[in-house]
Amino acid sequence: MANKPSRIIQCDKQGNDLREFSSAKEAQLFFGSKTGNSISKAIKHGNCAFGFRWRYVGQPLFIKPEGTPGKRRAIIADDLKGAETSYPSISEASRKTDIGITSIESSLLMGCTVKGYRFRYEGEKFSESFKHKRNRRKVLVLDDDGNVIKEYESAYDCAKNLGVIPGAVYRCLRGDNPNARCKGHRLRFKPEEE
Repeated sequence: MANKPSRIIQCDKQGNDLREFSSAKEAQLFFGSKTGNSISKAIKHGNCAFGFRWRYVGQPLFIKPEGTPGKRRAIIADDLKGAETSYPSISEASRKTDIGITSIESSLLMGCTVKGYRFRYEGEKFSESFKHKRNRRKVLVLDDDGNVIKEYESAYDCAKNLGVIPGAVYRCLRGDNPNARCKGHRLRFKPEEE
């Protein structure tokens, strides 16, 4: 014996009944949507779908209580130059900075920099791993005789100035070939001072 589709009622935003449908699928077809289950989700979560509220026949209209906490948390983007920008959510920060959501989540979790930004949740400090100096060693640019031409604060800064990706700089720095070059430059980590 098959289950019959549950009849649903379309309501306005104040909760007044407008029209009855034999199923959520029929209602979606009425509004021109052939796929998805937005009306069923709206009934379950107390939201609107197609600009209306919905309920099953014989059940009261469920409206989400005011102030219900959501998953969205405000985040702060720091451009590493002291300027901080607040965004209401990760997805909004992703749209405005053109950085992927997964990369922003990694920065929030591990404190790494992404495309010149680091991220934190509003009201929290930046992750401790960002303060760790292992990836912030100074980089020297050398001429053919081994003389220092220029010094950078990090491999990231060097890559930015040379116009290459940081991975290219790291390959040159960590390679076994002492004559390895990046954009025609010989690179070395600056020896750590004791």
